[in-house]
Amino acid sequence: MPKKRSTYHHGDLKEALINAADAIISEGGIEAFSLRAAAKRAGVSPGAPAHHFGSAKGLLTEVALLAFERADRYLHDVGHSDNVALNLRALSMAFIKFALDHPGHFRLMFRNDLINRHHPRYPDCSQKAGKRISYAIAAYQGKNALSCDSFQDSADTLCGIAAMHGLAHLVLDEKALCFFDSETMEDFLNVDLPRVLERLYP
Repeated sequence: MPKKRSTYHHGDLKEALINAADAIISEGGIEAFSLRAAAKRAGVSPGAPAHHFGSAKGLLTEVALLAFERADRYLHDVGHSDNVALNLRALSMAFIKFALDHPGHFRLMFRNDLINRHHPRYPDCSQKAGKRISYAIAAYQGKNALSCDSFQDSADTLCGIAAMHGLAHLVLDEKALCFFDSETMEDFLNVDLPRVLERLYP
């Protein structure tokens, strides 16, 4: 049973609404979300989300920040080895696994129309995972550092991240299966995808 709204303190109510929206996205994706649905799930008045977050975008931004933190934990748990190709393959696999485990959040995180990228916490939350991937790509290219002024570094990073995002979307939409003989997604993830990543990053 949700708490009665009279029992919430200001901070508790905001957290309850964020948790409610996070659960809705987890269970039904972006399509299932609305301010009214979040309010109902949190057990508060329909006007409470707009009062605390200003708009649906404000609340969805908070959910996206949680998703970025969650994605970074997936990448952090991969660990690190002296094999730069193995590291990049492992990060790619973890990124795709995150997309499969949290499809609604994955689709939300990169929606410019639904997220306020000027939120003060957005740069830090969104860049942690990206930096892990960027440094792994640089290491695979034989570099010890990245330069923001280097076209080559920027291009290598963009192409590597694009490959990771593209694979994640194709796997999530089950379009990657048609390229191989895998009958199930589990077979594809366990057999074909590791071989694909090994071919991509030999």
